[in-house]
Amino acid sequence: MKKSVPSFVSGLLVAASIAGAQVGHNPATSPYIDLEHAQELSLIVGSFHGHRDPVNVGPQSGALYGLHYEFRAGGPAYLTAEVARIQSDRNVLNPFAIAEKGRELGNRSQPLYSGDVGLGIGLTGGKSWHHIVPELAGGLGLISDFRTAADTGGYKFGTRFALTWGGGVRVVPGGKWQFRFDVKNRMYTIAYPEAFYVAPTGGTAIVPTTQSKSFWLNNPAITLGISRLF
Repeated sequence: MKKSVPSFVSGLLVAASIAGAQVGHNPATSPYIDLEHAQELSLIVGSFHGHRDPVNVGPQSGALYGLHYEFRAGGPAYLTAEVARIQSDRNVLNPFAIAEKGRELGNRSQPLYSGDVGLGIGLTGGKSWHHIVPELAGGLGLISDFRTAADTGGYKFGTRFALTWGGGVRVVPGGKWQFRFDVKNRMYTIAYPEAFYVAPTGGTAIVPTTQSKSFWLNNPAITLGISRLF
């Protein structure tokens, strides 16, 4: 005599069958689309925020523009490279002036040039979600004003290592073009010269001796870009 399947077991089998049918998406209607291209080159423009140091002699905020490159061999991970020019000014101080007002020698245009390489990850893997790809990335680079001599006050920014990290969103409508929005932080050091700690006769030093001679600053930037995919 053939045994019947208990009703509760039958119910479980039916539920499992329904759940199995719901796993994944029909490729024709799925919000996830495979990324067709492994490389991109983007023209980026935006705004750089130079974090103010205690005496305001470091690089100031300004417009940024440059090129951003990505290479994805497969999966969610990719390599990045970026070069940028930052239109920045600097405030020049005279540490030998007795009166505080006499120390300000005015702003001078001193652009910065930034270059870095890094690693990133697409949070939707090797696919876009509704044509959107959120990303996180970090790297290491250099930032420089290409000046080897100090200014009249003895301060020099020069060339410095920069740690970079941030995130962004790519909009991939299809074809060989895309748009991107990024927020990227450049973290580098500011170093004060010895003259800033010496008080002129009858005056006071620009910075107190308790102030560190070298310290890190975070300097975020917001950029928009248009990319050619290949």
